[in-house]
Amino acid sequence: MQYLLTGRQMKAVDLYNIEEIGIPSLALMERAALETAREAERLCPEGGRVLAVCGTGNNGADGLAAVRMLFLHGRRAEALILGNAARATRENRIQQEILKKLGIPVYTADNFPEYPIEGRRGTGKDPEEPYSLILDALFGIGLSRPPEGDAAEAVCRINRAGERGIPVVSVDIPSGISAETGQILGTAVRADVTVTFGYEKLGTILYPGTQYAGRRIVADIGFAQPPDMGEAVRGFRPGERGNLPGRPQDGNKGTFGRVFLAAGSAGMSGAAYLSAKAAGISGAGLVQIHTERENVPILQTLLPEAVITVSDGGKGAGQAEENGEACVHEEAGGRGLLRRAAVLVAGPGLSVKPSAGRLLGELLKERKALGIPCVLDADALNILARERDLFDHLEERTILTPHMGEMARLTGRSVGELKADPVGAAREFHKKYGVVCVLKDARTVVASGKGIYVNLSGNDGMATGGAGDVLSGILGGLLAGGMEPEEAAETGVYLHGLAGDAAAERLGRRSMMAGDILDAAVGIFRDWERHILQETGEEAYGTVQPHGGVC
Repeated sequence: MQYLLTGRQMKAVDLYNIEEIGIPSLALMERAALETAREAERLCPEGGRVLAVCGTGNNGADGLAAVRMLFLHGRRAEALILGNAARATRENRIQQEILKKLGIPVYTADNFPEYPIEGRRGTGKDPEEPYSLILDALFGIGLSRPPEGDAAEAVCRINRAGERGIPVVSVDIPSGISAETGQILGTAVRADVTVTFGYEKLGTILYPGTQYAGRRIVADIGFAQPPDMGEAVRGFRPGERGNLPGRPQDGNKGTFGRVFLAAGSAGMSGAAYLSAKAAGISGAGLVQIHTERENVPILQTLLPEAVITVSDGGKGAGQAEENGEACVHEEAGGRGLLRRAAVLVAGPGLSVKPSAGRLLGELLKERKALGIPCVLDADALNILARERDLFDHLEERTILTPHMGEMARLTGRSVGELKADPVGAAREFHKKYGVVCVLKDARTVVASGKGIYVNLSGNDGMATGGAGDVLSGILGGLLAGGMEPEEAAETGVYLHGLAGDAAAERLGRRSMMAGDILDAAVGIFRDWERHILQETGEEAYGTVQPHGGVC
């Protein structure tokens, strides 16, 4: 895992290193500038013209130091400093003096009205010579309000330069992006590359900030990690593999857990199929699909491995069919529909009919009495939004997986509000209800007792019908195998995204469908399992005990 820090958290790391560890701020600044210059040199040929547009804070000082290194490495450098000179930091003033001693032109706000950042102010033989690269170091991670005046105009001019094909490299974060939420604070620089220091910034991971950051480079400049990272957000590193539930060699299908899947109203057998098969390939020993009678022939054909029981229409205690035989559906107490289940998954294609609401209520009561984990998705969430008393049956062993529209119905907030701060929305929901909240979006956020996790895998090709059903099944399979809900949610979302990336690689993002994500997930699970076996050996892999159960 890696940490994804807000501006406030990164400042705490910086302070810890300078004041407690004793690393001079100028030493860290030199390392940051060196890493920025290295990336800039990849985009700017030797002899090219470079302009650093800097503020008067330490982000601006980083930019001044970087443009000096580019000058020393054979580039023609200039710096434009905007902001109140009287409020310049000590480090910024030092860097300005160094540039002046080296003869590097340094311009200020007084020159700004006539200063064409777009690159039409040349010196020497060609007065129309454009810049080869622009360094954006106007604002850093501490920005909390929209840029104004010259600064706002400078951002617009930098973007116009970018539109003309001049590469833009942002220092730490694109100017105008909130490091806390990734939102645009009025206007923001669109960078080709962002070189950030020590840790990824949450603002360049969340949308739309990540689109403005371009290619993100995390540069190691020698930070020591504080002993307490507080409430820092976490995410899997690119290429990282996580854990999977253990599989004892002498286990049986009961050992690996039965997933009870309440899914599929009439005409919605596809949702039930996708979720059920995803649970099966995720390691569940057995999947029981509880659905309406109309779906039985289709599901028996599509997924003969599953046990299928027929819903009684939510009429309460009555009859259901399992493999053609009647079985009694009693009220909670361990002998009802869930008497053999290791986990409940409810919602894919369930509908919001009154009968579906009654069924969900009965299942949640029984699940709570039995103490088994559950996943609530799709229509189960829409029923919860309508029947608020059902929240009384939820607790920390419950995973809710709303997309933004479903979250809006659950919370009464607009989709726009939720998108403006998805981390805050998921955290608030978890604290209010105690559940594991998987808030699905382009960057899915998981809020649980472990803290906040932001998923970095996946792509826009996954915005297709049925993709969420696949996720609910993956989560059910991991829970059936013995994972705790918090870990299952984080790992499942990541695996689901990796499968989406693999499907996109094979088919393209435009053409992939939910079934392709399902097919790709098989390969992802295989690769992870091989990696775990190589790292730990067969015996160690089998020591993690899944849920016990009967066949």
